[in-house]
Formats: sequence, structure tokens, C-alpha cells
Amino acid sequence: MSILVSKEILNAIYSELSSAQKSVQMISAFCKLDALKNLEFHINPCVLEKKILVRFRLSDLISGATDFKILEYCLSNGWKVFIRFDLHAKTYIVDNSRGIIGSANMTASGLELKNYGNYEMASFVKVEKDDIHKIESLFENSIKVTDEIIRIMRMQYEEAKENGKNVESSEWSDDIKNLAQPKVNTLFSYDLPETDRTDFSYGEKIAFLDVVYDGNIENIRNAFLSSNCYKWLINVLQKNDGCLYFGELSQKLHDSIVSDPKPYRKDVKLLLSNFLSWIQELDIVNVVVDRPNHSQRVRLILNVE
Repeated sequence: MSILVSKEILNAIYSELSSAQKSVQMISAFCKLDALKNLEFHINPCVLEKKILVRFRLSDLISGATDFKILEYCLSNGWKVFIRFDLHAKTYIVDNSRGIIGSANMTASGLELKNYGNYEMASFVKVEKDDIHKIESLFENSIKVTDEIIRIMRMQYEEAKENGKNVESSEWSDDIKNLAQPKVNTLFSYDLPETDRTDFSYGEKIAFLDVVYDGNIENIRNAFLSSNCYKWLINVLQKNDGCLYFGELSQKLHDSIVSDPKPYRKDVKLLLSNFLSWIQELDIVNVVVDRPNHSQRVRLILNVE
């Protein structure tokens, strides 16, 4: 495993793109056209399959974190482009065999394209066969962008601007959101809480939720309910009669995490323990964590009023 920081990330991506032979898959919550064009310039011309997955929430558009140019350019230049509203990942994968996974969005500041930017970290990983299926599922459970979808989104975006909506309250209509109801089968380790603490300081960034604490714990609870890790848990419990013990759940979590690099089992157990603590501290009513014998049990509770 190689740890990369700031400019090293960009140089490593350049190197991988230039050596690609078959495919390039870019996954980035935020994406700007100048950054995409910069990376595209380095892609080996022999590559025929180019895919990109972005988050593209309405609030992202209004805040300027992304724009329609990225979608339109991709459709016009041989890219298959997808949207997933719960996306947090930043991953660059070449030939389904190797990749760079970390914190760097596909933006000028994320990739330090102008000799300044955020201080980012990433790791170079070899993509395992099991991970290929997980990456594919991210795309399969996303919205494939078409000209018609762009047209509908643009109409809603213009309406939101005319109505003066602020960033926090801006969401796509149900017609757009219902285009994709993804089942979360794949996680990155940074989709999970690194600690079990929920005593936040005002203005503190909660990385795995991608939110800043504004003093309202209800906003944190809502972000948690929309998080990939919570959706993953609900999906896993539904597949297992609504109940799993800690050891079983730990194994399933280990199997679901993409190598970034894949954490050891003891680290997965710690991530799971933190996650379950958050469920209890935030009083998530649809999931009960108890200990009927000597092992923690996690149960899904339906029809909660």
C-alpha cells in the first residue's frame, strides 16, 4: 500500500490513466469540468470504456460544488455518466485492477490542479475480484444520465433559483429522487464512524456524514438516517430476517468493505462497535441493539409509529 498526499495524488492518477488499457472509472461526490478535462487529457487513447459517477444533489448545484456542464460534456464525449445522491466516495479505478482511493474530489482544489488546494490523502490499492463486483453495484444502483434527465433537472434547478431556495433546504422532487432507490451493498471504511463519540462541538466536521454540526442534533440524526452505513445495515438486516448478532454482522461488514485498503477484522469490529454506539446515542427507533446473552444483537423494528 502506498500513502499519497496532495500533489502526489494527482501525479499518481496521471500515471494510472496514461497506462490504462481497457477502462477508466471515476467516482467523485463533487466534480468540476475543468478537473475532468485535465484528467481526461492523460487517459490512454486506446481506452474505450469511460465511466463517471457523481453525487449531483440539487444543493450541490446551488452551492457551486458541481454544475450541469459536467453531465453534458460527458454525454457528448463518450463517457457513461451516473448519479447517486448518497455518494461520498472519491475513487479512481483503472482496468478493474488498480485504483486510488481517498479524500480527493475531482475538483481543482481536491486535486491541487492550480498549485493550491485542500490537503488530501489517498492510497494506491490493487482491486480484488470481489471488489470489482462491489464497484459495479455502485453504478448499477445509480441513475444513468440521459438528455431527458438533464432537461428535467435543469427545470427544477432554475425553479429553485427563482424561488430563492437556500442550500440546506434544496432537494430534487420525488420524481427525480425515485429514479433510483439504491440498495447499499458496498461500503468504504470512511463511510463508518471512526469513534463512538457523539458529543460534538459547534462547527465540527463529521467526516463520515459529510456534515458540519450546527448545534441541532436532529440534523445529525437525519444525516445518519440518510448515510450509506445506515442504509447498508437496513439492507443486511432485511436479508437476514431482521436480526443478526455482532459476530455475524461483523463478518458481513468485512465482506462489504472495498479494499481501501481493506481493514483487518479487529478494525472492522471496532468500526461496527462505533456504528452501533451511534445508533443507540442518536436513539434510532427502527434498530434495536441489545444483549440477550453475551453477544450484542441487532434487530430491525418495523412499523414504528
